[in-house]
Formats: sequence, C-alpha cells, structure tokens
Amino acid sequence: MKIYRLIFFFLCFGFVSVVSAQDSFDRELSIGANGGLTFSSMRFTPNIRQKSLMQFEGGLSTRFISENHFGIQVELNYSQRGWEEYNPDVPEHQYSRGLNYLELPLLTHIYFDTGKHLRLVFNLGPQLGYLLNESVLIPLSQEERTALGEEIPEYYDQSAQRRFDWGICGGGGLELRTTAGSFVLEGRYYFGLSDIFNNGKADYFASSANQVIGVKLTYFYKNNLK
Repeated sequence: MKIYRLIFFFLCFGFVSVVSAQDSFDRELSIGANGGLTFSSMRFTPNIRQKSLMQFEGGLSTRFISENHFGIQVELNYSQRGWEEYNPDVPEHQYSRGLNYLELPLLTHIYFDTGKHLRLVFNLGPQLGYLLNESVLIPLSQEERTALGEEIPEYYDQSAQRRFDWGICGGGGLELRTTAGSFVLEGRYYFGLSDIFNNGKADYFASSANQVIGVKLTYFYKNNLK
C-alpha cells in the first residue's frame, strides 16, 4: 500500500504545481459535458471468475489550461460500475451486480499539438467516489439457490459496506478543436485503492476494489482568458 500512497502524493503534487504555474500565453477555461461506456470488474481476493460488465457514464467537465502544454481538468460524473460472474463448468450459473457512483476526478491535463486543429491529450490524477446505490442485475433463480444449497457465497445477499471510494485514473486520446468547440475522444483506466466490503480476518474478501476501463466523448466550449 505504500507504493500506492507514493503515487497518490506525486499526482497531487503535479496537480498543485499546474495550478500555481505562471502564465506564459493566453489561458483557456473550458466547460462541457461528457458521456461514454464503462467496462468494469472487481479486484477480489480470493479471486472469482468474472467478465467485464458494460454500462454507461456521463457528467460535466471543466478544464483550465494555465500554461503551454499543461492544465487541470475536474469532472463530476455519474458512473455505472460492478461485476459479472461466470462459471465455465456451469454455464447457466450467472450473477451480476451494478454499482452506481458519483465520482470526482481531479486530473493533471497534458497536451501536444499534432496539427492545426488536432491535439494529443493525456489526463492523470486521483479520483474520489461515493456509492449512490446498487442493484443485482442478474440474480440467482430459485432453482439455482436450491441446487447450490449452502454453497451460495455470503456476499451475494450482502450490500456494499463501504460507500466512499478512491483511487487513481489516467488515460489519453485525441482532441479536435473547431470554431464550435472542442471534441475529445478518450480512453481511461481507473484503479481503485479502496474496498467495497470489509476486509478483516473474519470477512469473506481480503480485498474488493473497483477497476474500470472507460471510453468517452467530451465536448468543451472554450473561453480564452487574458
């Protein structure tokens, strides 16, 4: 866990450094909206067989470019996460749970111009989240419960025990800059550092952290700041 804390420290340091940077050109303040798909799973210990659960995310984005090639980006998103289990030996056995979060990424924004209207962009930084609600998307049928008997994992009927979530996210993509605004197509990965279930010696899981791959499109309306 020490290495995670070290990474988190340097990301926060980079975030603060960009905020305090001196002006060297016309600054930009952009506001907009984003939306896209999430492909989520969980890092469980002990491990369970999973496949990615495809859902939706969307929200609001604000970006402040304070100097050439650097800025900060803050978002407030509604993100659907969760996991879907499978058993290759028992194909009819399925279980899936959705976790709906309000998330706040605090990102260092880096860009490079690759043409008159095109930029290569990277975003990296800490992310905070709060679990709004959850639901079982594919429940066990009564027949499955009867067949499994006492072998049903206890977490199937257990709600998430920790609502606050935090971790590191990062990604990159392309930005098309037009007179009508900017359009950013980006891929992003979130690595959760907190658990949704208690992780004591008597608990079922030693770790239960979110991990999400996302693909999103963001529209920014730009204002130059003198």
